[in-house]
Amino acid sequence: MGDDRLEASLSGMYHALRATRRRRVVRNLSEEDENSISVRLLAKEIAAQEHSIPQQRATGEPYRNVYNALSQTHLPALSKAGIIIYDPDRQNVLPGPNLELAALLVDITRPTITLLYEDPDDDLLWSE
Repeated sequence: MGDDRLEASLSGMYHALRATRRRRVVRNLSEEDENSISVRLLAKEIAAQEHSIPQQRATGEPYRNVYNALSQTHLPALSKAGIIIYDPDRQNVLPGPNLELAALLVDITRPTITLLYEDPDDDLLWSE
């Protein structure tokens, strides 16, 4: 891939990852055990994360807002960047060819919080 094409590809990926909800989609999909995830489940997971509530309580207006934003804006943008494969008819999301790279970019730019323990031998690192 030429330098110009590589630059355009990276630029498109950075642009696609600028929204928090899009980065959450990448994280959730890359951590998923299944190969695909429904938009409904993804919306519930993200609404729960945004409101710091259990997933089963992510309903009503918070859920609808996330679901609509994902369907209309965020998933098409991630699909255009090759990060996901979005099927709007089936309301399903699959990993795209650039998901692993996007997950790496999201992970390395994510702030890391180090928790200090009284036990100096306990060197656990917790990510936000």
